[in-house]
Amino acid sequence: MKNVIFLKFLLCLSVSVSQAQIIIKGTRTPSVSTNRPGIIVPGPDGGVIAVQQPQIIELLDGDTLKGTFVDYDSETGAKWRHSAAKDDIEFLADSLSKIQLFPRLQQLDSAQKTKIDLVTGQVLSGEVLELNDKHLILNAWYSRNSLRIPRDNIMAIRPASEETSLIYEGPTGMEKWKTKSGKTGNVLQDRVVPQQLFKGGVPFPVRPRNPGIVGGGIGLSGWKYNDKAFHGSSSGSLIGQKFDLGESVNLEFNLGWQGNFNLGIGLFADQLDAYSGNSYMVGISSSSCYLTRMVDSVQNNLGQQSFQDLRGKSKARISVRINKSDSSMAVIINDRVIKQWEDNAGFAGKGENLMFVLLQNSNLKVSNIRVTRWDGKLPSASNDDEKEDKDILTTSNSTNLSGKLLGVREGKVIFKASFAPTPLEITMDTVTKIQLAGAKLEKPKLGLGDVRVTFIDGGQFTFLLEKWGADRVLGLSSVLGRLEFQPSAFSELEFNLTKKEGEGMGDGFEDFE
Repeated sequence: MKNVIFLKFLLCLSVSVSQAQIIIKGTRTPSVSTNRPGIIVPGPDGGVIAVQQPQIIELLDGDTLKGTFVDYDSETGAKWRHSAAKDDIEFLADSLSKIQLFPRLQQLDSAQKTKIDLVTGQVLSGEVLELNDKHLILNAWYSRNSLRIPRDNIMAIRPASEETSLIYEGPTGMEKWKTKSGKTGNVLQDRVVPQQLFKGGVPFPVRPRNPGIVGGGIGLSGWKYNDKAFHGSSSGSLIGQKFDLGESVNLEFNLGWQGNFNLGIGLFADQLDAYSGNSYMVGISSSSCYLTRMVDSVQNNLGQQSFQDLRGKSKARISVRINKSDSSMAVIINDRVIKQWEDNAGFAGKGENLMFVLLQNSNLKVSNIRVTRWDGKLPSASNDDEKEDKDILTTSNSTNLSGKLLGVREGKVIFKASFAPTPLEITMDTVTKIQLAGAKLEKPKLGLGDVRVTFIDGGQFTFLLEKWGADRVLGLSSVLGRLEFQPSAFSELEFNLTKKEGEGMGDGFEDFE
């Protein structure tokens, strides 16, 4: 590419100096300006040439094409530009499935990063200007006008304050996650088969027949990333990452499944391997959970617990909590403590790897992963705050306050706590979440022409897309009314949602509630 640019420069120089009859045909100037892929050429002072990834259009029949998204009209469809085509290509609106834009990241101040979770499962971000008993006024950098969100449509408010206990939140992709390590499947000949530890009652990764190979084809037919979730299917498949876990950790995630399942969760592992090293492994199935400790690649059973919480269900919120100081561990499912353990032999984990391992062939979906410091607290047997229908405010030091959210004004949350005689004024930068009382997820009602957009910061929103141009996006929302957004706000567009829903083109898992 450098050679091509240099050649063009020489040709232009030749024309100006010698008046040679060389004509260089200029390329068309694209009508889009914000998300256009191409080469950023450094100036005279040097710098690195940055190449932006080409955009991708995907049709309902599965065909894909790289290029540049030019514009969209609900009546005429999408206009697409490709370097091999003389003219722009026009695709009918009812043939579109997805457009991936790969925009350049925006530098936003912390006030613009407050997340507003809607009862429809959609997420908007921006600066909260005001909240009263009827509306929330949001100053969103991607909108030409302030957004007025009805309070009844809001499930939670998540200010972009620094959550001191937060270690990880995602997933947003496969970056830093590893599907195997150099020692994966390096099984010692004298290894005790895990089933023997539980008298055959608990499935565990099947020992590979050949050294160096793990059943399930890790990284091939194993864990894959799609739509903010990890999807697993093959026994033995492993995915993990090294974190700064510290002295205690609380791992929480949404789990969806089809049929029977067995999932292993490894914590404080010094190797990304279900068979080797020093670690703890919590196994969870639809009817039981268990804990094994591994020291120098030798596994020991610390106990098993049966339960009926997941009978007839296909999704749950799982929490695994471990504390080094007292070697205590706990499994919580849907806010109920299922089992607590204490390792009297001392803490076995010698690393900081966290991993998910499929313990049998099954279809699993792991999403909304949060890794935080654990303060040692466990859910109470009954949730009085939920029964009393109270708002819950969580501060950056993980303190929960129950009461009534009175409003937000001038960067301060006005909150009437249950224990305080007068309302508290708490600055937004010390609040990590406000859960509104009585708010429950609702399945969004889709209409013809609705498009689901993904923001560059990860939130999603669905609205009727009317026009997409070089500098503005026009549409209509049942929640916000008339919309006028900036194209640079989005990383992905999904079309024909009603067709996909009707043809069962989703991932096959129920939405988490």
